[in-house]
Amino acid sequence: MLRLILIISIFSLSISESIGHRNIHKTKHDRNTDNSSINTYNNRKEAELIDYIQSTIETNNVPGLSVSVINQGSIVWNKSFGMANVDDNVEVDENTKFMLASVSKTVTATALMQLWENGLINLDQNISNYLPFEVIHPDYPNTPITARMLLAHTSGIRDNWGVMDYYPGDPDIALSDYLEQYLVAGGDLYNSNLNYTNSQPGTSFSYSNNGAALVGLLVEAISGIPFNQYCNQNIFEPLSMESRWFLNELDVNNIAMPYNLDNGSGDNCFDIGCGVFNGSNPCQCDQACIDYGDCCFDYEETCGEDGTGSGDATFNPIGHYGYADYPSGQLRTSAKDLAKFLILFSNGGSYQGTNILEEETVNLMKTLPFENINDQQAYMWYYKLQNLRYLFGHNGGDLGVITDMFMSNNTGVGVIVLSNISNYNAVIDIENAIFDYSDNYGFNLIGDLNNDYSVNILDVILVIDIILNSGFNQNADINSDDQINIQDIILLIDIIIS
Repeated sequence: MLRLILIISIFSLSISESIGHRNIHKTKHDRNTDNSSINTYNNRKEAELIDYIQSTIETNNVPGLSVSVINQGSIVWNKSFGMANVDDNVEVDENTKFMLASVSKTVTATALMQLWENGLINLDQNISNYLPFEVIHPDYPNTPITARMLLAHTSGIRDNWGVMDYYPGDPDIALSDYLEQYLVAGGDLYNSNLNYTNSQPGTSFSYSNNGAALVGLLVEAISGIPFNQYCNQNIFEPLSMESRWFLNELDVNNIAMPYNLDNGSGDNCFDIGCGVFNGSNPCQCDQACIDYGDCCFDYEETCGEDGTGSGDATFNPIGHYGYADYPSGQLRTSAKDLAKFLILFSNGGSYQGTNILEEETVNLMKTLPFENINDQQAYMWYYKLQNLRYLFGHNGGDLGVITDMFMSNNTGVGVIVLSNISNYNAVIDIENAIFDYSDNYGFNLIGDLNNDYSVNILDVILVIDIILNSGFNQNADINSDDQINIQDIILLIDIIIS
């Protein structure tokens, strides 16, 4: 009712303004006409970007993909492609959740840093002071393992994949029980040689999922509530993120199914089918095909104009799964909701007035705590040089999952790409294309008609002005139905009040 009253009030006010100030509106309309040529050009380039993404996922046999872009503290682009569930014919939309894999670690680190802000943990004290059991490196029992080491993957804890099981659905072992069995001598999963590196804690880099899981357990032990519930209460709910760590907290029908591919058969790229990955015989009509020797030299003749050759790809559902070290990668969320979280790290720890971290904490998390050991690793987040861009963020890969979340250090633009198949090259190609587009043309914030990087009452008035003058502006077509009407006003107000 409040929304309806607001819409009617704004609409009435705008009508009276348009009657009483026709000349003002005519001037405004002329200025918008000048901008429309620019918008038309950008819209054409945006259509080319969308076509490129669509072509890339088709050529690379990616069933589904979701993309979000942030800039200036706002989500400026959100697009969905392909299928969340092939067998059930469910398309990806802006609310489809994907498993994040290791991108999840950035949320885990954020939870711990909230406790640090409140003075509840010293990052350089022995983590055993906070845990229900002692964690001791078997080769260096007198060297304490600290939270700062865990966050920078220098703790000396490593992954023993032989005991890190996948579960159909959620794991059936508690986080604390699993880590105690894994890290403490005498535990069912303990192996001093395989569970720990041979380096003294704090002296070498070794990427560790179990180290990240231990960060989650620190949050659980210090806060006194389960890690997943802590994140719900202190990160997801304040940001209105429909993101959760466990399947039993979500509607599985709205989660993208992870897939692998059944490939064609044969001895060459043409028979196998370009774009199809066979673990024993990799073959794609892209850079990976160069090594094969009979593909890509004559792309059209060898692979077919559509790049698929004669081999047919079949998407095999893996099923939804989990693992005991769940804070390292089991989070599921949509690209749109993850974008809210990414904005925190471009906007001093705040999203639309909601503070999750202090700005000083965000700045600390972007520093390199062990720069002499690894000059790319920050506090769980890391830096990479990609396509001549210096980026800050994290990627993720797991069974039927590739995800990327990075911000440009130069422009502050952030790009999120989530997919439900393991094709790293396709995701990186799409990510690079989005950054290229942003550098060359920029993105228009949905509903931001006056280009002030804010959606507010002024934009609503401009939409009403367009309606009254029987005009059209692509940015005002909020629901993309090629017409400007009351539905667009309702959606615009939803954006403002949400």
